[in-house]
Amino acid sequence: MTSRRTIAVLSAVLLVPSAAALAIPATAGADARTGISVAATPAPAFAGDAPDPDVVLAGSTYYAFSTGTSLASYLQVLCNGTGSPASGWAPCKGFPFGASALPSPPSWQALGTQNSPGLFQWNGVWIMFYTAALAGHRDDTGANCLSVAVDVALTPTTPSFTDTSKSPLVCDAASGGAIDPMPFVDPADNQPYLLWKTNSGVPGHPAELWSQPLGSDGMTLVGQPHLLQVQDSVDHPYETTIENPQMVASGGAYYLVFSAGQWDSAGYGEVAVSCAGPNGPCEEPGGGPFLSSYGSAAGPGAGMFFQDSLGHWQMAYAAWDASCTDYSCGGARRLFVAPASIEPFPLAPPVTGIASTPDGGGYWLVDAKGGVSAHGTALFNGGMLGLHLNAPVEHLVPTPDGHGYWLVASDGGIFTFGDARFFGSMGGRQLNAPVVDLAPTPDGGGYWLVASDGGVFAFGDAVFRGSMGGLPLRDPVVGIATDSATGGYWLVASDGGIFAYGAPFAGSTGALTLNSPVNGMAATADGRGYWFVASDGGVFAFGGAGFYGSAGAIPLAAPVTGMANDPATGGYWLVGSDGGVFSYGAPFLGTG
Repeated sequence: MTSRRTIAVLSAVLLVPSAAALAIPATAGADARTGISVAATPAPAFAGDAPDPDVVLAGSTYYAFSTGTSLASYLQVLCNGTGSPASGWAPCKGFPFGASALPSPPSWQALGTQNSPGLFQWNGVWIMFYTAALAGHRDDTGANCLSVAVDVALTPTTPSFTDTSKSPLVCDAASGGAIDPMPFVDPADNQPYLLWKTNSGVPGHPAELWSQPLGSDGMTLVGQPHLLQVQDSVDHPYETTIENPQMVASGGAYYLVFSAGQWDSAGYGEVAVSCAGPNGPCEEPGGGPFLSSYGSAAGPGAGMFFQDSLGHWQMAYAAWDASCTDYSCGGARRLFVAPASIEPFPLAPPVTGIASTPDGGGYWLVDAKGGVSAHGTALFNGGMLGLHLNAPVEHLVPTPDGHGYWLVASDGGIFTFGDARFFGSMGGRQLNAPVVDLAPTPDGGGYWLVASDGGVFAFGDAVFRGSMGGLPLRDPVVGIATDSATGGYWLVASDGGIFAYGAPFAGSTGALTLNSPVNGMAATADGRGYWFVASDGGVFAFGGAGFYGSAGAIPLAAPVTGMANDPATGGYWLVGSDGGVFSYGAPFLGTG
């Protein structure tokens, strides 16, 4: 099974906590266009020199790889087994004088020029890209090249990599050399990429940031490189150079993060722009760096986002003490690790559904284009935003353990994320009526789809117990819910009529005149009752479902499109097509 680094993503993958899940202290900076912010962490996580840091998590240990220092030759690695990336960094166990991440560079490299490591795990192997100069060309920037090393098992006692290459991966002397490699895995299709910079200071040649797909081995480049960003010191005076690129995926959107300015000055900082995808195109910078000097942290840069063991975003970066921003005065580029937030773009109306986590501590919202936003304890596992859809997404339905979810489109197409498994779909088949909802079996080993004509399609371990397909309906079916107690299901029509299959009938509004059509339902956690919600926000409770209020008498800016129960409180949430969320007996955790 292919494994990825826990960034998208980080780099690559992305689980995105909402602001409600992660309290961010006063920020060192924020970028309003991308929703990126980084906390103003006053003290370094490691007070020694750790330039160009890249932090990864393997097992229960965090590793910080950096350019070589006096503590460790060539490339440095620090270990942290405390469980918190904010402190506890030290040389790895068994290496009292420091651990070199690259004990024996290959013969084509000039010793002492190794720098800027970028790592990820691919097919069970840890892969590290880094920069080195060609042998005999130590001070020639045009001779800077990229190389790659591997470590089959990254552990605190064996945190070193082996590079058996006979020649560089990329040099590009015509563009001033290649430096600062960083891998990225696209969560949309699991395709790996490598990002890097060309030109490390050649006069008259702007610095450029590139991306290119990697092959199935995660180490060789395939296809063509794509230009993501060009240094523009005219429109952006702080761009005396640009470097250290990283691609981050969040909420179906892509961000290029890079350093800008002079690395040994207080003017160094971090910039972020939005991209259409891993190969671009990317926007031009807006209002300048989102992370710049603050307090005693001068010139924070070479920053890399990663996710901690709880799925929270962190940013590792190096910064000087404000009193000394150069090695000649005894300075050090100290390691900082700061809490960060990367909020997804707002969902695009219409928002079509809401679903709750099993613990009731969060919920997801989904829009018709497959964009997903996660709130509270809900974790972002991916979405379809920016990808081609044959039909709009109707609902997001979480797996029973909340570690994944399915998206269902009106053509019956199914898209799986996290631990959600694919058991089949109606995509590409001729349907008599559009699919309107999905309900999983209690164990998550299957699911039912329901169409607006009441037809039910069973997949995996879902047992077909009956349907309204082929029977005359007064009003279309708009939803389905699983009875966790019996394993059966209910269908609900837009007039509030209920059709129970292997599940107890607890009541309906089928014989009543409604002010607005029903367009969603939710079942209680114990299966003893259910709610309906109408487009005007009216809520109807049956069986063991408690009534906590509704928006039926409130003027709404947009119609309500769905509801979700809160297993923790017994309450529920409603969502409007504009992404507005209404909480009743359940905590409000944000909107789309």
